Amino acid sequence: MMRRVFALLLLVPLTGCAVAAVGAAAGATYVWINGEVKATLPAALPKVEKASKRALKNLELTAIGSTADKLEGTVTGMMADGTRVRIKLKAVDFHSTEVRIRVGTVGDRTVSEQVLRHIRRELGISPA
Repeated sequence: MMRRVFALLLLVPLTGCAVAAVGAAAGATYVWINGEVKATLPAALPKVEKASKRALKNLELTAIGSTADKLEGTVTGMMADGTRVRIKLKAVDFHSTEVRIRVGTVGDRTVSEQVLRHIRRELGISPA
């Protein structure tokens, strides 16, 4: 795990885009890149989709919609100020799902991280 974080940190000076590797505990690593928080969670896509919907509900966001199959999906909500929150899901394998969270047009790292923490809590995964 530490090698993966270290490798990501080595890439920061080589890229022209904003990249930040965060977290080092097992399963807690996520990346902030191009206005999105990206993480891989140890749960099947249908379970992550349900957890994402519950997380948005717990944050009192207005549900806009959800579309998903067992390979990919999107859960969308709206904050009180009208800012859109989009959670894109992609199955990595039967037991893990890549999650990308974008808040607004250019991204809001703090809110995206908060959404990820709520999804993790809904899945019963320890905090990052």
